[in-house]
Amino acid sequence: MDYFDNLNVSRKELEAILKEMDFKCNAAARQEIASKVKVIKPRKVQSGRETIYYAEKVGGLEPGTSFEYPNAQGGISTARVCGLYNLPKDMVNPYLYCFGGVMTAPFYAMEILRFYAKQTGELLPFVSSGKEGNKGLFKKVFNRTTGVIKSTEYDAYFNIMTYLCGKDYAYANYETSNDTDTEGNLVEMYQFAQRRGLKEMTLVLCTGNPFYDKRLLAEWMWQLKQDKFADVRINLVCVHCPVFLAPEKSIRSHYLPEAKISEIYLGYIAACLGPLLKDTITFDGATASPKPERYLIPHVYKYDWEQFKDIIVNYSNMGWPNYQEILYDISHEEAVMNVILSDLFARESFTPLDYDYGIINHLRRHQNFLGGQKGEDLLKYLLTTNEKKFFN
Repeated sequence: MDYFDNLNVSRKELEAILKEMDFKCNAAARQEIASKVKVIKPRKVQSGRETIYYAEKVGGLEPGTSFEYPNAQGGISTARVCGLYNLPKDMVNPYLYCFGGVMTAPFYAMEILRFYAKQTGELLPFVSSGKEGNKGLFKKVFNRTTGVIKSTEYDAYFNIMTYLCGKDYAYANYETSNDTDTEGNLVEMYQFAQRRGLKEMTLVLCTGNPFYDKRLLAEWMWQLKQDKFADVRINLVCVHCPVFLAPEKSIRSHYLPEAKISEIYLGYIAACLGPLLKDTITFDGATASPKPERYLIPHVYKYDWEQFKDIIVNYSNMGWPNYQEILYDISHEEAVMNVILSDLFARESFTPLDYDYGIINHLRRHQNFLGGQKGEDLLKYLLTTNEKKFFN
């Protein structure tokens, strides 16, 4: 498909711009190109739901899965995967950690919070971080002083949790955050634990992203063996957030870009699946990249990566060109071109109001579903909410 019919430049003209910039595609380069190249009309975004559910299988993890890995304390830790409604009962100093940039994440977090309360009679403390690391794609949403989403990813999360749970709970552990990538999030939480004098902490990881589990654990398990994490033992409990998509008949209603098949939704899939075979090392250390960045999660080779070629090649608006080079033997120059095209279409695919209206709409649906008697006592409210599960 020739996407240049939707742009104000030809392929040859864009190639010249990319060549002049040495085929860079970092955040600064993407911003500069976006200032020169304009989208005349959006492209049609389509991907079968069966492919999306397969992406959940490939990038996500089944509740009950666990991985053992060496930690910075000289021992062996176990990363555990669970569902929204069945957290482990033996967690040490657990914190419900909502992060990752997906704006449906606080709604998944609310489900974790209320069912944990129902099962244990206790509140999980809430914490968040994440400045805005997706190559500057969401600057127009976060660089605002008004709106439901403003300032940063974590500010947006705290704000949404205020609507759901009240300000006292949502902001009890509020701190400023400076991280811009996956590793930075882990460092932020480690420093958070240090400031509280904790020697051990369990992060209950809630990203709202059905495709992120394998990538997240592969990277954090590898990093947690580093000496810089020696003072606090960080335990990982990854909560799988299942696919949530707007009903096809309701697609014209206000839904978040992360709750419907969109440039942004497919971009998250590409960014989560793309790195799974890049710079990996096996758990036993037998197979190593010269510069490993993550563990090789067992069995990822066996999946049908051709099913994701369209998504990873044409919708990598948050990813890097080497995903295409490794998986599909595409040249670096062509891969950069594909990433830049994805970035251009993604930037023009949403407005800040799309997010504001989407969140408000989702808040109404979610709160109507929950029922319960709201008041100053959050725990009492959670215990009176619906016994049904919002996410299946």
